[in-house]
Amino acid sequence: MKKIVLILIVLMCASCRRGGDLTALREGDIVFIETTSFQSKFIKLGMLSIWSHCGIAVNTDEGVQIMEADTTVRILPIERFIKRSVGGKYIIKRPEQQLTQPINKEKWLGRWYDLMFSFDNEEVYCSELVWLIYKDQGIELCPPMKINEHFMVRFPVMQRALQERGISPEQEAVAPCDLLRAL
Repeated sequence: MKKIVLILIVLMCASCRRGGDLTALREGDIVFIETTSFQSKFIKLGMLSIWSHCGIAVNTDEGVQIMEADTTVRILPIERFIKRSVGGKYIIKRPEQQLTQPINKEKWLGRWYDLMFSFDNEEVYCSELVWLIYKDQGIELCPPMKINEHFMVRFPVMQRALQERGISPEQEAVAPCDLLRAL
């Protein structure tokens, strides 16, 4: 089983290219990357997707940049965000339903990263941040799924990781690949 999963991930990686014109980014666009963090390995394995992190384009005085939930929610230049991606790969997606108001950056900046992947606290993880920004404007990019509905819980290593963090398989979450599939 482990070899099959690795083969699938390799095939997905081989087909990835840079995806989108960074100069055409506008507020609300979602940028997906593959990071090398410890947590990224679990996200990629559990979701069978190389895209383990995402951020959202926001207008700033310095131009369009990326807001992401990392250790805390922060804004950084797109080039710095992309530089963290394995091989510089990325995908840009623009939802059909566009935001109708500017993103309220101040509402999110400085919030801590949510290691519990929970919707019911002040902390946020990367795809939750994007999902909530759209939800605040009445747009649901995709329905949240129970963690046990994702592929991840079928692997014993994933079951142990969830258990060690105290994450319930019944809680709802939105993964980067959930957003990507919905767009």
